[in-house]
Amino acid sequence: MTKNPKKPVAAQQKRLPVALGGSRANHERIESVVQDTLQARSALERRRASEIAILEMELEQHRRLRDTRLMAAVRDLAAGYFTTGRFVIRPDVEQRHMKLARDLVGQEPTRQLAAEEKLQAAGATLDEIYARAYQTLAEKLSHHEKRIESLEKRRRELTDDYDALRVIAPRMRSNG
Repeated sequence: MTKNPKKPVAAQQKRLPVALGGSRANHERIESVVQDTLQARSALERRRASEIAILEMELEQHRRLRDTRLMAAVRDLAAGYFTTGRFVIRPDVEQRHMKLARDLVGQEPTRQLAAEEKLQAAGATLDEIYARAYQTLAEKLSHHEKRIESLEKRRRELTDDYDALRVIAPRMRSNG
């Protein structure tokens, strides 16, 4: 047995970062975290851990795509609300309203809070905008929702397989 075991590399794993729109570094980081968390020892355990890492990356991609689309709809609905006082998406919103809407879904907490206060002063809440955005996109997001559900189920199955391997491996070595 070697001291530095090789990681199994499946054909789909070689293509994975590019196929999922991620970077190889991100994939390697996720795989490293999964391997460290699971403390895979045998080749089969490392293989299962790699498969779990691939699922994690695909889950991340579908969540990111779903959330990005939802945030864009929230931004557009908020801009429409700031402009008209109604929950509509309009191509002709005023620039200042689009800026407020971007702040509402942006990463800067102080700007986000200020934009949310202006939204509330205009008569709506951020939760209401999210709900309407999701309602508008529910059908379009269903592909991602179904895929996320399926991937989470597969991850549970692989994790159960991995746990079973961990229980069986010592017995196999002692009988071996």
